[in-house]
Amino acid sequence: MVKVGILHSEVPIAGEIIRILVNHPETELVSLYSPLLAGRNVSTVHHGLIGESTLIFTEKINLDQIDLLILTQKSEVSDNIIDRLDNYPDLKIIAINDEFHPDLNKEPGLSEINRKHLVRGALTAYILSPVITPSMIALSPLANFLVLTSDIEIEVTLPEDLVDNSNINKLEEEIINLLKERQKSFNGKVTLIINSNKENNRQSFSKIRLKNSLPIEEIEKIYEQTYDDHNFTFISPVPVSPKEVEGTQKCIIYISKPDADTLEIEVVTDARMRGGAGDAVHILNLFFGLHEKTGLTFKVSQY
Repeated sequence: MVKVGILHSEVPIAGEIIRILVNHPETELVSLYSPLLAGRNVSTVHHGLIGESTLIFTEKINLDQIDLLILTQKSEVSDNIIDRLDNYPDLKIIAINDEFHPDLNKEPGLSEINRKHLVRGALTAYILSPVITPSMIALSPLANFLVLTSDIEIEVTLPEDLVDNSNINKLEEEIINLLKERQKSFNGKVTLIINSNKENNRQSFSKIRLKNSLPIEEIEKIYEQTYDDHNFTFISPVPVSPKEVEGTQKCIIYISKPDADTLEIEVVTDARMRGGAGDAVHILNLFFGLHEKTGLTFKVSQY
């Protein structure tokens, strides 16, 4: 049984993770650190857990008692823990983003691009954002086959509270760097547009456009070969609505060519799962040698 602690467990993404892990057959939630709420039932904050859990918030987090620590946000507490990690050589860490302590050597926490490292002894990983996650799932097969040869336009529509247009340049740079790790020759520009969906708080839809002269049949073969042994990413012969993947870990890709030299890729995911809580649990499974789908088979409660 994997013993899990969550730092700052009162924040929304912690609630989403807890809602998955309470039904995960191989984990035990040992410490839900939130000192200002210590002693209160978690359902008083994460209302989707009403009637489902007797878990309470804790004022301390004992690193000796857990196998995995999930860092939900950067704080003085998280920095202090990271500074003391040499005392806990077997403790595994999942950080919700890459803005934690600079000395924390983290692997990108996305199975579609980094599964081998996550399985083979990695101790720490960070969750890619819900902007970058579908973009990398869509583009990494092309980079792996060294056929990214043009600029790339990415338009992402996300729930309103996940939209932050203040750091677009940083996100574009991160996508470029991740692509270059797979195709060193890539020298294209990435242009990112982020739209807000005010009507739905889970759906993510990405549309990616780039130049590529390969026949559609060859491109489809690249994607099928890349993802034929993955449990959550699938290629669809027709466009798919984001509502079809709500509450799941699935990522569905639709590929088309409006003309001989243009490739369009559509990606639908649940923004609370991919680039969020679902990826955190997926990494947990990989870290501890569990089947990737453990705890992620069914839909989670509404955010």
